Amino acid sequence: MKNFKKDENDGVIEISRSGVEKRVLKWDDCTCVGCGICSEICPTSAIEMGPLGAIFKGDIDAPKLDISEKCVLCGMCACACPFDAVKLSINDKPITEMPQYPKIKRGIELNQSKCVLCEQCELVCPQCAIDVEREVPERKSLVLGEITIKKDDCVLCGICAEYCPADAIELIPNDMNALSLNPIADINIDLDACVYCKVCEKACPHNAIEAICYKCPLASKIKKPELYGEIKGQTNIDKELCVSCGWCANICPADAIEVEKPFEGELIIDEPACNACGACISVCPCNALVFPQPEKQGDKVPNVVVNQDVCILCGACTHSCPVDALTVKRTKINMTEANAPAWKKAFSKLMK
Repeated sequence: MKNFKKDENDGVIEISRSGVEKRVLKWDDCTCVGCGICSEICPTSAIEMGPLGAIFKGDIDAPKLDISEKCVLCGMCACACPFDAVKLSINDKPITEMPQYPKIKRGIELNQSKCVLCEQCELVCPQCAIDVEREVPERKSLVLGEITIKKDDCVLCGICAEYCPADAIELIPNDMNALSLNPIADINIDLDACVYCKVCEKACPHNAIEAICYKCPLASKIKKPELYGEIKGQTNIDKELCVSCGWCANICPADAIEVEKPFEGELIIDEPACNACGACISVCPCNALVFPQPEKQGDKVPNVVVNQDVCILCGACTHSCPVDALTVKRTKINMTEANAPAWKKAFSKLMK
């Protein structure tokens, strides 16, 4: 192999070869989830997985995999990687732009017009790939009323401030000295925060507060804020970070998200073999594995369980399990057409 070169720097392995054509293979540790698909499909056994369980649990600092000089830069690993952690370019052109190279497909699409900006997808995303921007009108636009503190009757006790559910009442501390003995200088009400709920009026033992709410009799005059009108926002999805687990699509109350997963099948757990070490939970990029809570305090922790709805069958957990208690059974690979028999044979290795 002419001019074979391997460089390792800051979590990136780059292997290049020049000759009739220039080939460059790059692997990025930051993007890699440790699924091991590249290792499974490699025809020369050039990719060796690291101790994933210990790496993800933080016990050791090491790369998730290594690529040896047995690599022939065929591109099978780059085609098979669902997360684009391995990329191959030929004469500076990515093979993803070449139709003769198949690719495992996955994806996520958002219908912004259906999205209700509830932020739940952002909360559940295991890879922090979703960011919901939301701007709501000021609270005072939804309330009408008046509130008055009779300073002559107020003793600055602060009971109203303690009760205020909107934290709209503030006691202003005094700069105490021999000529100014009082600890509290004044009391203020933030009219932007106040909702005229009258809790302070009811709580004041000195009848120093009077609150009037106009909301009920004048409710028709209060304009309800409209989504994408007064309530502004949008949902942003970083498709490079997204692992297509479908967690967001499963919980979206508006069915605004569609996810295309790379595989179909199931993750099988050998419960008697599981020793509850938690390595699989640490490595799972989808947070699809969990130890159920014991029914009673002191009970034995149940064996790990999987939510098949958010598992992408990547196989990272199987590579981390020290007792081989996990098995990925893939029944279908979602991929572009592989015309050459060699490609079909290679991808058949991923079917289990």
